[in-house]
Amino acid sequence: MSLQEAPAIWGAMRARHGQDTATAPGFARMISTCLDNGVDWVDHADIYDDGAVEALHGQALQHLTASERGRLRVISKCGVRFASPGQPGVRLHHYRSDAAWLHQQVDASLARLGVEQIDLYLLHRPDYLMQVEETAGALADLIESGKIAACGVSNFSVHQVDAVTESGRVHPIANQVEVSPFHADALDNGQLDQARRRAMVLLAWSPLGGSRLFVGDDAASRRLRTCLEAMRTRYSGAPGIDSLVLAWLRRMGVTPILGTASIERLQRQVSELAAIEMDVQDWYEILEAARGIRVP
Repeated sequence: MSLQEAPAIWGAMRARHGQDTATAPGFARMISTCLDNGVDWVDHADIYDDGAVEALHGQALQHLTASERGRLRVISKCGVRFASPGQPGVRLHHYRSDAAWLHQQVDASLARLGVEQIDLYLLHRPDYLMQVEETAGALADLIESGKIAACGVSNFSVHQVDAVTESGRVHPIANQVEVSPFHADALDNGQLDQARRRAMVLLAWSPLGGSRLFVGDDAASRRLRTCLEAMRTRYSGAPGIDSLVLAWLRRMGVTPILGTASIERLQRQVSELAAIEMDVQDWYEILEAARGIRVP
């Protein structure tokens, strides 16, 4: 399944801390569940548990069938550096996007993931010192070598995406940004419009606002929960409030990254999401509840 067709993506960041996904067999069962429910893409980054999540993915492949491995699509990211046991010599948070670093990190991720090609490789954060021609050239070289199939960006502004694209070396196919009813800046800052204009996919990390949707005690969280609880009864099967938020994202053309490490929860979310055709007025009602004001 192409990225444009994907209903959702599984985000593996917390996999090593989930009861269902902390072991290779459990991780493999999650992947099988994803594939059985039309979720072919798994999202990684080289920094997730200092590369241990990618390594767990590689171990889990041994528990999948050849057919499952053939259908699975992998996203990974690089560029973020911070002090941790897995990054010796790093003393503060910073970013890297130079060619040598990109080539090194792609090779490291390929080895940990146990794959010959990463289907989508993202620059994890905009590097303020990025030399666009060098970075874009390195991504183009990685595509030409077959180590990555396509490239994209994460947390990039409209102007930063334009800079990479206008280098003429690569066409980013995705921008992974924070999008949720609590954080809907993409609606007004040009990111969603740009994604549509450039035929890019906008991927949403933290689509449920972290735990805020369920346990947030601020006014916006309470308003949104009240709105969603009432809205559930308008849809067949009274889907969960989380599934309604995921459908809200899909209604605006954004692909959510599901961060759950629960096989049961992921299966429910994907099943309910597929069944929801969100009404236009319901979409605006969710936006109004989160913002606390109606649209102009």
